[in-house]
Amino acid sequence: MKTIAIIGAGPGLGFSLAKTFGKHGFRVALVSRSQEKLNHYSDQLNQMGIEARGFSADITNKMQLAAAFQQIK
Repeated sequence: MKTIAIIGAGPGLGFSLAKTFGKHGFRVALVSRSQEKLNHYSDQLNQMGIEARGFSADITNKMQLAAAFQQIK
């Protein structure tokens, strides 16, 4: 199964992309700073039958972003 990573996931474009790709068979990895919001988005996607999980990282912090990508793999 393919996985898409959406960096800077939020309620607008990021969530819309997650739904679109998820409906086309992709697993969804959401990345943003707020784990609480990521949990909410991934719960909504999972209820739609889309496999999704959130990974907290600040994209301006290279170490956090690298760690998030390691977890996604």
